[in-house]
Amino acid sequence: MGEVSERAKRIAEEIIRRTTSEHYRLVLNEERKPSITDSKIGGMPYWPAGKDFPADEQGKPMLMILQMNCAEAGLSAPLPDHGMLQWFISLNREMMYGCRGNYDEGAGFSIVYHEEIGESATPADVPTHETVDDMLTPVKCEVAIDVTAEQTAMGVNDGHFNSLFFDIVKEITGAAPSEKRWYQYLDNEDCLYFEKELGMKRPRHQMMGYPVYSQDEARRDIDQHDTLLLQLDSQYSTIDRKALVMWGDMGSGFIFVNHDDLDARDFSRAYYCWDCG
Repeated sequence: MGEVSERAKRIAEEIIRRTTSEHYRLVLNEERKPSITDSKIGGMPYWPAGKDFPADEQGKPMLMILQMNCAEAGLSAPLPDHGMLQWFISLNREMMYGCRGNYDEGAGFSIVYHEEIGESATPADVPTHETVDDMLTPVKCEVAIDVTAEQTAMGVNDGHFNSLFFDIVKEITGAAPSEKRWYQYLDNEDCLYFEKELGMKRPRHQMMGYPVYSQDEARRDIDQHDTLLLQLDSQYSTIDRKALVMWGDMGSGFIFVNHDDLDARDFSRAYYCWDCG
């Protein structure tokens, strides 16, 4: 890398200062066999007796992608610090597993929060990764999740990044730039510096923090769905190189919510999307 301008360093430092916040890194642990109430991807979901199981627009049971035992994971506000949070998707391949169609209204996916974890009952028709064809489903098998709290700053492909960048430029220079995109304002060496300092490596399984996309911003409304609840990336096994998670062509799946809805534990307006490389 050549010489980086002081201007670029100052802008990057200010972005990091303003946006650094806590998020939870999720690590897939293939060495530990999870129980029915553990944090995990795939496998048999925890489910309380007498509660209707999530069904898609065709009335068919959904598939559990991920569940988080909030107390076990050590989550804290604004996330719930107890209970079980689960992510289910439709098994309808033609609708890209709930990603297309009426998914904004939740027909193709469901986010479920159980405030208490009690005795579990698993209906006979609950789909698991032992009973469905996992060749095309995003999650291929049951894997335990380990959780670590970390600090992270906004990355360059977050939908809010561009406007924040130019707000800072205007504050520093006193003038509004004519460029439309942040990378048009910088020369090549400065762009490479931003990618290095504010780019994020994958796989990026996480809660909260900032999304890391394969391509561009995937939300339709970044202000309404301003909070990243969950990101689950594609990942191969470190043991046998088989896929553990695969969204299309090495993509990522996302759940976004509004911060007020998260505070109210209301996931009825959550936004589910995924992109691929």
